[in-house]
Amino acid sequence: MDCDALRGDQWDRIKGFVPGGTRGKRGARTNNRRFLDALLWMARSGGRWRDLPERLGNHAIVKRRYYRWIEMGVLYDMLAVLAREADLEWLMIDSTIVRAHQHAAGARKGKGGRMPRAWVGLGAG
Repeated sequence: MDCDALRGDQWDRIKGFVPGGTRGKRGARTNNRRFLDALLWMARSGGRWRDLPERLGNHAIVKRRYYRWIEMGVLYDMLAVLAREADLEWLMIDSTIVRAHQHAAGARKGKGGRMPRAWVGLGAG
């Protein structure tokens, strides 16, 4: 199974949001699923457009279509709807990367954290 490709259930969930792909006289005009697979590959790999594998389409066409969808707001609308319907089955919070402030662990405050005595008199007056 290709980790860069959408599963069937994932594609069924988002195919109503993508423009185009309607049937023409000679068949489907565009392959939206392959285009979204190309975007997932780009997001996961962090590669350049020219590094896109040939199985995902011509890099120039994918790039042009990506920017066209950005201008039309397709990706923003799609992500907004998917964020509302978030599947939190695989959500994981790893507390080993969260760093607490040093005072949260009971460390003593240093002298630099206090107000100097000369300023205390000014604040009272």
